[in-house]
Amino acid sequence: MPIKVQCTECQTVLSVSDQASGKAVKCRQCGGRVKVPGVAAGTAAEASAKARPARKAQDPDDLFGDINLNQVEDTKKRVCPGCANPVRDEDIECPKCGVTVATGVLSHRQRIRRERKGPPPEEFYRDVWGNAWKFFKKHWTYAIRTTLIWSMCVSMALTCAYALNFYVTRRQASLEEMVQKERANVTVIGDRMYIKIPEGKGNKVEFDGKFYQQDASLWAPHILPWQEPPAVFWIAMTVAFSLGFGGWFWTMATTITNTTMAGEKRVKRFTFDFFANLTLGVRFYAWPTVLMLPFLAVAGGVAALNPLAGGIVAAVFMIFPILVLPAAVVHMAQKYSYRAWLLYWMARDFGRSIGASLYVFMMMLFLVLLIPGGVAGAVAATSQRLVPWLQAQELAATDWLSSNVMALEAGGNLRFLLFQMPLIFSASFAFFCVLFGLISCQVIFMMRVIGLYGVYFRTDLSIVNEFPDFERATFGPRYLAFLVDLIIMVLLTGVGMFIGQMFGFLFSMYGWSFAGQAALGVGGLASLILWGMYFSFGESGSARATLGKWSIGIVVMKDDGLPIPMPVSRDLAFKRAASAFLSVLTLFIGFLSCLWREDRKAMHDAMTKTKVVWQPETT
Repeated sequence: MPIKVQCTECQTVLSVSDQASGKAVKCRQCGGRVKVPGVAAGTAAEASAKARPARKAQDPDDLFGDINLNQVEDTKKRVCPGCANPVRDEDIECPKCGVTVATGVLSHRQRIRRERKGPPPEEFYRDVWGNAWKFFKKHWTYAIRTTLIWSMCVSMALTCAYALNFYVTRRQASLEEMVQKERANVTVIGDRMYIKIPEGKGNKVEFDGKFYQQDASLWAPHILPWQEPPAVFWIAMTVAFSLGFGGWFWTMATTITNTTMAGEKRVKRFTFDFFANLTLGVRFYAWPTVLMLPFLAVAGGVAALNPLAGGIVAAVFMIFPILVLPAAVVHMAQKYSYRAWLLYWMARDFGRSIGASLYVFMMMLFLVLLIPGGVAGAVAATSQRLVPWLQAQELAATDWLSSNVMALEAGGNLRFLLFQMPLIFSASFAFFCVLFGLISCQVIFMMRVIGLYGVYFRTDLSIVNEFPDFERATFGPRYLAFLVDLIIMVLLTGVGMFIGQMFGFLFSMYGWSFAGQAALGVGGLASLILWGMYFSFGESGSARATLGKWSIGIVVMKDDGLPIPMPVSRDLAFKRAASAFLSVLTLFIGFLSCLWREDRKAMHDAMTKTKVVWQPETT
């Protein structure tokens, strides 16, 4: 009967004659020396038959006298010598304990697997292509969804940006024309525009459809349009759809990575949630910014002296987030992801798995980044000829529509809304459907590769899977959460300024000279209110955290001395937000107090009897 053995060098399974038992043979694959263990099964069976004693006559009073104990064992079934579980004839290693069936000892591969609590890292380079390809064949529909969602988000963002440019350009030209007509009473100095009322009782100046009876100061024509409600609206829409693009990437990346690291072959069905994508989109743009914040500060200093040099320095620094992206996605897929935001830990993970990280980076570069990078380079190189050609095509298309569909005045708002915006969106959507269609399959493939990277190099990555329940968070994670929340606060400030500009527009209709100052005051107050609502509603909601805290994995609870602390109420959350404002008035010393306090509390934590803890299994 042939004996099956496995080569320790190339893992090839060999089938040799039973005459080679106890000898060594040459591997036909790699040429290595393979030792054939054991004694031939037939010889062992014959020796057992010879040693078997003769059957005695049955005693009528002995109930078990006719049982032959030598035949109790089922020799037809093959069992593992390590765990005694049944194995198949073709099994070289026991599928349960990993012991080599022929020798009864662990192979080198299985020893590495047990020591690392995972597969050997060298197998990553061999298995990654086939595994990721099988996964993609089962999930190719996600590539179609990715193409459509990304094309929709980017096309809408570009259309909103185009509308913003249309409004600002026309509005600035209109303001400059009015300044020229009122040169005697209107003066522009730097970023300010001053309206001076001529001396005399009852004199007034008409500017921009409003009558001013007192001297007034406004923003200059090149700044004022950006602060008006239409511009703020288009800016907000551009940001929202840009967040949707990044959010879908982060959703798919963490979902596929979680599935892969859990050992599952298919992704469980999940639905597209645009608002959840907006939330994750903040993480998509905030993560590289927070990670490289010290280096971006250096690039900002260089940009103050030379904008071009500063941009080049920032671009060079931002290569590092792409290099550590696989490790960061693995961290973000865990419950506690704060180490993905720390430059030290990302550099450490990259150094410990530098070979695999560079391997994944090269795969990403050639499979995903090469096509959009080439398109961007071609557009940049031909922009001087491409932009006028696109403008000519747009003008020709709008003229044709105006002649054959509806006659509209050239340059009018109605023509822009009915003809130009739909044309821009349709052309952008068609272009990006082709572009993203060329890379979306590779994107899904690479997300599986990143998940496999987490499986094979789990031991090398500084993953934090658990904390003791309700352990207090230290200053570092809280500071990272604040940086993420700071981005949300900037966005909310834009909304607050929009509200202030609406009131300023109302005040200016009555010719109030302090309309600009009133708009700033109302905008500032609205921003404070929005900040308070953001923190209070987030910390008293189901997540028990703001977006920044949720991204890091920390929550806010009552410090009531109970083994399981209670969630904060809405009123207490409002008081905590107000107390945090008082901490700001102390020049942020109130926030820094958690550095030296034994209970890790900031000033607003102590004032409201709350605490910031690591998120337990259930909150």
